[in-house]
Amino acid sequence: MVPPMARDGSMEAWLRRLISLGSIAVAIVVLGLVLYNATLVDRRAPTVSEVRLSATVGGAERLAQTVTAIDITFSEAVDHASAESRILIVPSVSGVVTWDGQTAIFTPAERLPIDVAFEVSVAPGFSDLAGNVATSGLEPWAFRSVGAPTVVAVEPADGSTELSVDTAIVVRFDRLMDTASVERSIRLEPPVPTRPSWSGETLTLTSVAPFRFGTTYSISIGGQAADTGGNRLGAPFTSRFSTVRAGVAVKATVPADTVSGIGVRTPIAVIFDAPIDPATVGRALTIDPPIDGSLQVVALPSDLEPTEEGAAPDPARQRVLLFSPSAPLAEHTTYRVTLAPEVARLGDPGRVAPGRSWVFTTGSPTVSAQNQVAFLSARGGTRGVWLMNPDGTNQRQLTTTLAPISGFDVSSDGSLIAFAAAGVVSTMAIDGSSQTAVTQPGQVEAAPKFTPDGRSLVVGRRDASGADRGYWRVPAPGTLVGGLPTRQLLPDGAPPLGSVALTGDGDPGGPGTSVWSTRAAFDPTGRWLLLATGSGDVRLMDLDPGFGLEPVTTDVGLVADAAPVWVATRGGFAVVAREPSSQAIAAWIVRPDGARTSLGPAAGSVAAGSDGSLAFVESDPPTGTTRVVLLRASGERVAITTARPGSDDRWPRFAPGGGSIVFGRVSAGGAGAADGSDGIWTVRVSTGVVARLTADGVQPGWLP
Repeated sequence: MVPPMARDGSMEAWLRRLISLGSIAVAIVVLGLVLYNATLVDRRAPTVSEVRLSATVGGAERLAQTVTAIDITFSEAVDHASAESRILIVPSVSGVVTWDGQTAIFTPAERLPIDVAFEVSVAPGFSDLAGNVATSGLEPWAFRSVGAPTVVAVEPADGSTELSVDTAIVVRFDRLMDTASVERSIRLEPPVPTRPSWSGETLTLTSVAPFRFGTTYSISIGGQAADTGGNRLGAPFTSRFSTVRAGVAVKATVPADTVSGIGVRTPIAVIFDAPIDPATVGRALTIDPPIDGSLQVVALPSDLEPTEEGAAPDPARQRVLLFSPSAPLAEHTTYRVTLAPEVARLGDPGRVAPGRSWVFTTGSPTVSAQNQVAFLSARGGTRGVWLMNPDGTNQRQLTTTLAPISGFDVSSDGSLIAFAAAGVVSTMAIDGSSQTAVTQPGQVEAAPKFTPDGRSLVVGRRDASGADRGYWRVPAPGTLVGGLPTRQLLPDGAPPLGSVALTGDGDPGGPGTSVWSTRAAFDPTGRWLLLATGSGDVRLMDLDPGFGLEPVTTDVGLVADAAPVWVATRGGFAVVAREPSSQAIAAWIVRPDGARTSLGPAAGSVAAGSDGSLAFVESDPPTGTTRVVLLRASGERVAITTARPGSDDRWPRFAPGGGSIVFGRVSAGGAGAADGSDGIWTVRVSTGVVARLTADGVQPGWLP
């Protein structure tokens, strides 16, 4: 077949055209090959693009933790073997290489030695996956391993002196530390328990209890303390400091720590063992929740050293930091009081009292004392009158004096209380309001007793020098209608000075009551009074003999150490006493005509039931302790408590209606209720079942 071009004579042209097309095709193929090699075939050699440490110190790029890894990142994926063989670390470190994409991760087999300079390099010759060989590597890349951790600062500084006893110790390290290893390595000598807290590289040690005064302490941190990388201190750290010299000790706080039921009108006080400087107390006391009031330095009230009227305060007796709230505290609220270590001894500012913190919880005021049990207790920080329900619930503080209460009485309607503290007799509404001093300046009075109508009081009186002024009847403040005019009833026999010397709850150490207690009884009309004086003499007084005559006093020839009681069914007073010439103590009935009758052996105070029964205590020979005994109107004598080995029963008082008796127990031997009270108890007369109401307290009274 002849090509078409031959038929028209153009064969030659056709061939030329064919050759031209072939050249173009070849050119296209050649161009495609060139472009392929240029775009798809890798001809570039790999390089090292980055080196970094996995664990550095304080953000420093080339300061390594001793547990660091070394990351070497390449520009592209490389042949692992060719790269690993060219990695060099000087000084030599053994380890393994793992890969994360283009990054070789060298992990040392062991912790790096501390404080050593290292260089990392990668020699040329490693290849990528296309076989391209690196013509350059990594020039030596230098880093250093961290040194041993160190203490860069400590407060107080080494050698500091005259430091407060509540000083905190602050230690700052040069890096983050393994807190547990540091805390285990700390030693404080002499030992003081501390509470550690951390803020970054800084450790603060707060003492749980104050440091001792005038003492040199050393704090050491042993070599086992380590940083977060496990590096230990290069050498143990030691620092020393000394506290301020011994200053003023805190003897007591009012209210006492952790006590509940505190009266809302309580003062807040710190009692020291030495006079304090008023100039150092301005910021010493803080109270939370905050309350308004005034702060002052005062003397602790005392009838051991009464102050003459108009005499200037003695600075040597100014040992009390007293905060007086301007309004009653909130009811049922817990307050925290903090004493800063700033109060200095008077005349010696270098001697400072230790700081402390304590809490107390308020109760609520009572509206009536009827059918309540009253008792004396020092649980609030100083001895005071407390009230509680007959089953022991709702125990709350009634009196809130700074001085200890030595004796008290409650009016027959339960609306008023009279009490003596440090030689001053006061009255107060039962809710704690309207407290008014009965005792005038220059006098010392004790043993208050309400008359049956509640409008007058009988008190024992001495002057500030201690001279005996006998017993007096005085009007009772706070009554709607004033009492009878002031009148002396006895010229002598008042209790001596020194009621504040009776410590703790106020147990005198025997079955009776203290000479400063209320030891008087009236008949219901208020005409007849039987009084056991401070010297123990029993005096019968006719206060209204008629025709305007002066009171008539009869010495009934008995000696008593507890209060008498009126017994209507027996037509006279009952009192436990002895005859002056005898040591035999018995229960006696003393009638208004002066006649007296012995009812047999007895001890302590006596109580009368509505049916004519009497209750007192007697000795139980097998145990050598005392128990409560009931003497019925028929003459039958029944022991209604079982003698408790190691404890003496004391101060029985009948409940209204006579079904129960409240009494106190103290440790046998009666060293004083401060450490000997065994609480307040009740006993059912019919069954002898006893129940404990409190763990402390003395001289309970069941109020009508």
